[in-house]
Amino acid sequence: FHFHSVGEATHSYIQDCSSTNSHFRGVTLHATNATRLSRHVAYNVKGMCYYLEDGVEERNLLEYNLAAHIHPIKFAANGDGGQGGQQAIESADLLVPADISASGFYISNAYNDFIGNAASGGWSGYAFPNIPRPLGLSRTLDNGRGNPEHRPLKKFYGNSAHSTGFY
Repeated sequence: FHFHSVGEATHSYIQDCSSTNSHFRGVTLHATNATRLSRHVAYNVKGMCYYLEDGVEERNLLEYNLAAHIHPIKFAANGDGGQGGQQAIESADLLVPADISASGFYISNAYNDFIGNAASGGWSGYAFPNIPRPLGLSRTLDNGRGNPEHRPLKKFYGNSAHSTGFY
């Protein structure tokens, strides 16, 4: 599932669906705002599972979703024993270098609601990258709201992560 540059999507949603055995993501919200993703199950997914792509995605509601058995793409980040970081270069078989540390939820803009979600497996359950400006097709946008790293977390309640580091 990929919401691609929809903009304001107040009446759009995915509910009670599943993504299984996916070779690239579970659900992507790409330059899409005010949509709802509810009670979705993503199992055995490669790459970031629930993916807010460019850092401009805001006011979305992700509630009661499950990300399970998440796998990195190409190779797993080793983390160098902590959060020191590791360099990966974009290539034909690694379009998004961050996918070596595939997470259940990749949240490039915190100004969204996350309620009752669960992440199991993957490199981490929830990744909040510190993105200084929008990425990809949205790289020239600001929308008058500032850049992603300056947006506050709207709501993060009742979420869980466990068994991370297993892929």
